[in-house]
Amino acid sequence: MTPLQKGLLKLLGVARLARAPGLERARILAVQVAGMGDLLLAVPALRALKASFPRARVDLLTSARAGGAAAGCPYLGAVLALEARGFQGNHSPLRWREALPLIRRIRRAGYDLALNLIGLYTPQGAVRMGLLLRSLGIPLLAGRDTLGTGTFFHLALEENLEAPRNERDTNLALARLLGAKDPRGGELEAWPTPEEERRAEEMVRGLPGAGPLVGVNPGSDRPEKAWPEDSFRQVMEALRRERGARFILTGGPAEGALTRRLAGGMGEGALDTVGRVSFHGTAALLRRLDLFLTTDTAALHLAWAADAPAVALFRAENLGRYRPATDRIDCLTGPEDAALRVDPREVLRVCRARLDRPAAKPGAGGGPAGR
Repeated sequence: MTPLQKGLLKLLGVARLARAPGLERARILAVQVAGMGDLLLAVPALRALKASFPRARVDLLTSARAGGAAAGCPYLGAVLALEARGFQGNHSPLRWREALPLIRRIRRAGYDLALNLIGLYTPQGAVRMGLLLRSLGIPLLAGRDTLGTGTFFHLALEENLEAPRNERDTNLALARLLGAKDPRGGELEAWPTPEEERRAEEMVRGLPGAGPLVGVNPGSDRPEKAWPEDSFRQVMEALRRERGARFILTGGPAEGALTRRLAGGMGEGALDTVGRVSFHGTAALLRRLDLFLTTDTAALHLAWAADAPAVALFRAENLGRYRPATDRIDCLTGPEDAALRVDPREVLRVCRARLDRPAAKPGAGGGPAGR
């Protein structure tokens, strides 16, 4: 941390409160300026707030890209979007002049509490978040004090990255700091519409063959989390040859070329769904799978929410914070390197084992980690 960053965090500092005030009728602004997967992991905390303070209003300030993950959330009032990809990281494209109308709107809304549901993982990110939250004019700020950088929080949950816990559970702990308890034990949720459920059923029924239905999410917006295309192809070809597997390819718009290539290489019995279903519509597809293969992306957390049987590929450094707390998902890690390196033979072995397991009852294994 530079002397300038230390000085700014000290300037932004406020006195800590011993306990939260009553929030029964409060206007609460939840702040989750991150990705779609991070937003899914915040849903149990949002549900806890609404269940514990039913007369309170809970709105959300999120990133433009995560707005789709908030669609249909029954615990939220307004969803406000901030164009701020990478806001918490080392490089921020946030343009303060463009954000001013939204900041003014929030200041006029008269919120009582802002709750930041993302860690402060760099000094730059901590300073930016402190400046943003203080600019909103909200009298009470709460959030995660990561390594002592959350000086601007009146109510703070200490976060030690040397002993990380699942992001879902950290958010729930922060909700408990405010006096809120989740009535559903940390369960993740997705909200596909009836029409999206119908469309998912049509897609599945339209695939020829009778082999297991395997979903594959091969892309990532982070190069260090990406698994080689040829490795995905090797596993898919083996499952087609051995089990007669059929494939559903999922991903975001930026991964369309990749999913088209993999689906095209499988011929009949492979369907590329990129651009054809929404984020929550993908959950309707995941609920119908026999297996889902993915890297550590938002799709993984959507699989957790959908209770889909899955195999997930991780960098070891991310496992503590993002490993799904369910026995329905097997996680494999590779050596720390510039790229994700997991042996396709090991991935295939675990995929076979997952396909051979008896189907679990819906909802199994979805409770809080460590119970």
